[in-house]
Amino acid sequence: MGEVSPLNDLYQRYRNQGFEFFTVYVREPHPGEHYGPHKTWEQKLKFANSCRERDGIQNPMLVDGLDGTVHRLYGLMPNMIYIVDNRGKIAYKAMWTDHEEIASVLENLMLADRLQSRGVRVKPSYSERINYIPAEYAGGVREKVFDRAGTKAWADYRMVFSRPQQIDPESLRVF
Repeated sequence: MGEVSPLNDLYQRYRNQGFEFFTVYVREPHPGEHYGPHKTWEQKLKFANSCRERDGIQNPMLVDGLDGTVHRLYGLMPNMIYIVDNRGKIAYKAMWTDHEEIASVLENLMLADRLQSRGVRVKPSYSERINYIPAEYAGGVREKVFDRAGTKAWADYRMVFSRPQQIDPESLRVF
């Protein structure tokens, strides 16, 4: 989950089967003193190139503008995944990367194309589910990202995730 290398594997496996892969660099997901919020376009490009090199991203990378237009339009999460079918319709959207699920969706899209090419009528079937994933990344990805950003990123992360989530009873009303 959340690792680049399995995405590289998917890219290598599916890029010659009619799929295009893009990584959209939107912002630093965990800014710190080394990799903070972008102040200039040049700085953002430098950080994007550094991310590409350090994480070994093989597919084309697009860089969102300083104003974050793409990031806002596509959900504001740092690790969103969208799969758009060959008709321009969103076939899959997830707030986190699940490589096995991505492969399943791509296989399903290829199946639909094969069936349609044989004259079989296919229709979309919508489903929704909550997918539970490990909170820890495999291979030390979280540590690599936070160490790269700096101690401020670690401190912010610990502050957010060490607080117990509490609901103010006054904010709930029964009608």
